[in-house]
Amino acid sequence: MFIIKKLFIIFGAILALNTYGVSKSQEIEIPRTAYKDIYKYYVLEEGRQATLSTITLRRQSFDTIMYIKAEVNCPSRYIRQVGSSTRSVKDIQGTPTQWYQPTIGTAEFDIVTYVCR
Repeated sequence: MFIIKKLFIIFGAILALNTYGVSKSQEIEIPRTAYKDIYKYYVLEEGRQATLSTITLRRQSFDTIMYIKAEVNCPSRYIRQVGSSTRSVKDIQGTPTQWYQPTIGTAEFDIVTYVCR
């Protein structure tokens, strides 16, 4: 009887831990410096190749969602947007913009700061 009770406790603990892990979100919110901005940015995917980082984001406000793919050059702290979509990450298309250095206080500056941490 004691062994069965012990097995139930272990099984319950494993089930509780697995349930907790499944419910956790894989999205990370980018800390913002502009507190009055209505948009929140969430990191969906991140990759790095030498000094070039790629990042896929979800920009969310109270009524719209936009998916954005961007590249960041950390040594120079330059960024460019590769494409965007309002439907899904798979639908991201567009032509890359020119590389530019973002202004302090903008969302792009916060993205660069997060990626190059």
